[in-house]
Amino acid sequence: MNNILLLLLITAGLFQLSAQDQFSLEQAVGYGLSHHNNMKMNDLNYLSAEQTIRGFKSTGMPKVNGGIDYSYYLAVPTQPAVDFISPSIYNVLFQENVIPERALAAPETFKFSFVQPNVLTANIGASIQLFDGTYIYGLKAAKLYKELIQKERIQSEQTITSKVTKAYMSILIAEKNKEVISQNIKVLEKSLSDIKIVYQNGFAESLDVDRMQLSLVTLQTQIENLDQMIQLSYNLLKFQMNYPIDLNMIITDNLDSMVKQIKVDEITIDGPIDMSRRAEFGVIEASQQLNELDFKRTKAGFLPSANAFVNFQESLQRNYLFDNNEIGWLPTAVAGISIKAPIYDGGMKKAQMENIKLKMNKTDLQKQDLERLITLQVRNSQRSIINAKNIVNNSKKNLNLSQLIFDKTKIKFKEGIGSSIEITQAEGDLYQAQGNYINALYDLLIAKTDYNLALAKK
Repeated sequence: MNNILLLLLITAGLFQLSAQDQFSLEQAVGYGLSHHNNMKMNDLNYLSAEQTIRGFKSTGMPKVNGGIDYSYYLAVPTQPAVDFISPSIYNVLFQENVIPERALAAPETFKFSFVQPNVLTANIGASIQLFDGTYIYGLKAAKLYKELIQKERIQSEQTITSKVTKAYMSILIAEKNKEVISQNIKVLEKSLSDIKIVYQNGFAESLDVDRMQLSLVTLQTQIENLDQMIQLSYNLLKFQMNYPIDLNMIITDNLDSMVKQIKVDEITIDGPIDMSRRAEFGVIEASQQLNELDFKRTKAGFLPSANAFVNFQESLQRNYLFDNNEIGWLPTAVAGISIKAPIYDGGMKKAQMENIKLKMNKTDLQKQDLERLITLQVRNSQRSIINAKNIVNNSKKNLNLSQLIFDKTKIKFKEGIGSSIEITQAEGDLYQAQGNYINALYDLLIAKTDYNLALAKK
């Protein structure tokens, strides 16, 4: 029964372990690029830009409209009309001596209407834009805007990659630090056990035991702090990846192998810088082009615009709408061209053009600042990674030397020719050298990340 229970526990543990997602750095970055809300927002902006282009294109496409209107005149509109027929007839009769002159009367005025109470109209019309300068440049600007969204997406990719990488590195460094301290604890526990035996035999003082005990407690406290730091670092990585915070994950890359892959020999300081690799540079260049197209579009507003149209209409006007004995449908068809030429707009377009010129000047200044910033980032990152690599090499040498001194000091102490103060000092120097080396590794990895970001390298 106990064996079955043990087997179930082991199986459950293995299942839980296999259920955890494992990520290399490349996989973590890929997950972040696929799931981060910034990337989803860029995708939505891109789709929105496509719909904006479709909507703008539609302004230059043929349009067809149809409609049916029905009106009933509660009071039929009338016009006053003079009776010019009766006087003419009476005048002829008078001239022919049919009636006497006294029978002639003044012309009368009566009401006359041109419409019927019921009016039913059906119409269909089509129009097309023949020429509009603002439409041509506006369409180009809309397409360029879609390219701008794509460049902003690349910029988001570079930023997310940098953030995920740095969060991933912080976990590797914290785990490396924990690994080193755990090894120190094992060594110190062995030394404490040995010193207790020496103390029991009367060849060491209780102060020696207390010092080692204090060192052990200090290291154990550091382990507890590192466990908390590792968890916080995992949470940060999950956040940067947009990975569920409450789910467990495992990182699989090895710190030492990643450090070995960093080569600085091929880095040439003061070499040429390809600004076009940076997404920000592409964004600001696209902004410049948009400003230029906006200027041309506004200037094209001074040109005439032309539209063609055709309309067909039939109307039914009756006293009684469904009385087929009255007049039937009356057709009307018309086609034409409409040309509009701007004459004077109060200086609005000129003011708009001057404002766009100011925007173009500001964008030029922003581009100059960006070029200087990119140059600064590249040069600093080049020097930083070279310097960080040298510090790692020197820290490694200091660590090896501190380890050698610590080992020799322990031997002297065991042989009774060294003091506990010496071993405590050597131990402190060793721990400091270990910390310096781990910090140097972290600085190197961050410098490599900043270097890749500055040069837009993957």
